[in-house]
Amino acid sequence: MKLAVATRPHFFIEEDKIITRLFEEGLDYLLLHKSNPHPQYIERLLNLIPVKYHKKIFVCDYHRFSQEYKFAGHIVNIDKEQIVPYSAKGKLVSNCNNLQQLEELKKKYDIIYFGPLGRTFHQSTELNEYGKKVINKKVWAFGALDEYNLKKLPQYKFG
Repeated sequence: MKLAVATRPHFFIEEDKIITRLFEEGLDYLLLHKSNPHPQYIERLLNLIPVKYHKKIFVCDYHRFSQEYKFAGHIVNIDKEQIVPYSAKGKLVSNCNNLQQLEELKKKYDIIYFGPLGRTFHQSTELNEYGKKVINKKVWAFGALDEYNLKKLPQYKFG
């Protein structure tokens, strides 16, 4: 199982040090998603994170940095009907919170983070029956996962 972490929507003190430490401890991927940041702040954060970890970072709305940094890919916000520039390199990632939508998105994106699952996702009848048919390695479990839920994830075949 891979571990991916999404950033908080706002910057905070020593965020770069925390992100770097997470990567040093084995974090597989980082979803870098900030609410309407000034490009200079994003660039500063990226410059403070060692270059060797940039290939493990998925970014949202920061396409101007695609040429300069080698990211894992780009997060596409389907709610905003965001268009990814042709020049964007890497995998395309999107989010989803219902299984019917998930089936369509799997055809379009390399990775879909599904959730938030919350503490009771394993009790959902929809997820138990239909979910096992639609969820595959392209789908990442997202949101409010605790120790109990982590043990349940393998039976759904999340990526």
